[in-house]
Amino acid sequence: MNEIKYIRCNNLIKISLDDLYDGVNNSYNKLKENIKNIILTEAPLTINTLKARLREAFNVAKISQKALDIINEILDSLNIIRTNNLYDDVIWPSSGIFDIDGFRINSDRQIYDIPYQEMILLFLDYNLSGEELYRAILSYFGLQVLTKKAFDYLAFVESKL
Repeated sequence: MNEIKYIRCNNLIKISLDDLYDGVNNSYNKLKENIKNIILTEAPLTINTLKARLREAFNVAKISQKALDIINEILDSLNIIRTNNLYDDVIWPSSGIFDIDGFRINSDRQIYDIPYQEMILLFLDYNLSGEELYRAILSYFGLQVLTKKAFDYLAFVESKL
């Protein structure tokens, strides 16, 4: 399996949620710029990963529904593609859904935040199936407990093989 270092967007513009809520146009533009930069750097990525990066820009632990509505409004205005990844949508750049030729390592993504198109590369590296495969995948990530959510996601990925 070809392993590639995950490139993380680290050049985010700090934004005040209060300014965003008050409709300060500059804050909206900064948020839009952050979203574009994250997508260009990290795509394909799940909405959950996008929110994690934006929490850093907002310097908050959780994004409110009001902020999420604004984020979705911006996403709808961008020329992006969304695909389903069981638990979350995956955002692809406007160039389209592309073939992934390597598994991106060294990121802080949860197993179910890795697009299934990328996870398939890891799956193909093992000559296993079912729970035995899932436990091998968990071991790859240094995990031991196969949660229901992880099990369901890994079964979803296996069904795409």
